[in-house]
Amino acid sequence: MYSWIVGRVVRVLVGRVNAGDVPTIMRLFGDDAVLVFPGTSSFAGVHRGRSQIESWFNRFLALRPNLVVHELAVAGPPWNMRILFRFSDSLEMPGGGRYENEGMEYLRIRWGKAREQRLYLDTEKVAELDARLVAAAE
Repeated sequence: MYSWIVGRVVRVLVGRVNAGDVPTIMRLFGDDAVLVFPGTSSFAGVHRGRSQIESWFNRFLALRPNLVVHELAVAGPPWNMRILFRFSDSLEMPGGGRYENEGMEYLRIRWGKAREQRLYLDTEKVAELDARLVAAAE
């Protein structure tokens, strides 16, 4: 039952991501949180603290992504919960075309606040997205 409830909350939060609702998403993060996005794209890096994480989400959600959660697993008690889920991600590109990717996400939660978020996805596709965004802006 616990896993089902947490899974439902995660799906609601992903819905808020799809709606571009940065304030609701940021309420999830603790002050000392870290978001890790792999690769060499402009999205990549280790983003520490609410301010850096909020900047990352503002930029990412401005692209109006559509994330879909496919599978989800929850482990641990409320003071050391881990959530893992498989997702697909897509968005319409400015000037036409479509970006599509899929990956996994790891969240570490303590008493309802995210302390760590790590994304694992095809970083080459993200680099291609970066190049297409630059080309569309020119």
